Amino acid sequence: METEGKIYRYIVVGTGYINVTASSLLKGRVLILSVVLGPSGLVEVRRRYQIPCEAPVYSLAPYSSSSLVFCSGHNINMRTLNTQTKKFDIVAEKKLRSPAVQITVAEPWIHLSCGEDSMLVLKFEDDKFNGLFSDEVARNGFHHFQLFQGFFLATDKELGVVGLWQPPDRRNVESLVTVVEAELTSSISRIRQGNLRPPWYMKGTPPGTKASGKDLIASGIDGSMFHLTLLEEDSLHLLRYIQDLYRTKAGIGRHSPQDPENGVRDPRMGHVDGDILVAVLKLGNEWLREMLMKLDETGGSALAGFTELVGRVQGIFQEESDPIDAAMKYMNELVHGVVL
Repeated sequence: METEGKIYRYIVVGTGYINVTASSLLKGRVLILSVVLGPSGLVEVRRRYQIPCEAPVYSLAPYSSSSLVFCSGHNINMRTLNTQTKKFDIVAEKKLRSPAVQITVAEPWIHLSCGEDSMLVLKFEDDKFNGLFSDEVARNGFHHFQLFQGFFLATDKELGVVGLWQPPDRRNVESLVTVVEAELTSSISRIRQGNLRPPWYMKGTPPGTKASGKDLIASGIDGSMFHLTLLEEDSLHLLRYIQDLYRTKAGIGRHSPQDPENGVRDPRMGHVDGDILVAVLKLGNEWLREMLMKLDETGGSALAGFTELVGRVQGIFQEESDPIDAAMKYMNELVHGVVL
């Protein structure tokens, strides 16, 4: 925090406790702590400020240089440190439909993952919270991560991960638009971005992806780790085609939800299961070639169509190359390039 031109570094903790003097009523506190070197030479943690709350504090985040945003019960609050009284003054408060379990700030925007309402986007202006966007589907919100301006990855407590887009013009729509939807084997508690490629791996963004040169790593509540990749449209079509070939051969059916009549793609069709791609790689190039040739024998043009799909993904295929070899090499780079 910065007050009167000086910068102070604090540890801020949101807590909940049982008030035993009021029939076990749940209360909460925001504690502002500092770490100092005590007279004895030992490091000490001291409480500097305390904000009493009427309900447990589920999440908090700094706002500007001297304010805090926190969720206590079903209320989102903003408090600002008053240097004269040494207390936190109330600035704004807004009631939510469910507690916010995570708060992130990109002033003046405040992004919330809510326990029963997925994502909510607020804007702080004129000393109040204004609700601008919310998820079009009520999910058990768990975590969110802003990947690009106006684009979020949000997770829930039922194994789900969704890509949500915040339209730039709220006059047209007030809901966050679901772009992609996937179901994993564990609920994701955190998503982080970083460079996890080995030194010998190619530099820059892999072809057919939108990664900005960095990788997305997600941690599940059961301790599992996931590598997430945001695919461009052409790469998505190629990898889904290979995935559907495998699912058909394995007798588990093609998992391709039908598009509605208005032509809008079902968000579930935007997910490719990396474990299936690993299984295809283990089967080898000749398995994929044999599958395509068998489809051609039934009167189709699978190999020609596959070659076209490969050709659309810029940077993985040359005219003199074998399309199957190019596709398998590309898949191997996507699923095996990250060191976990």
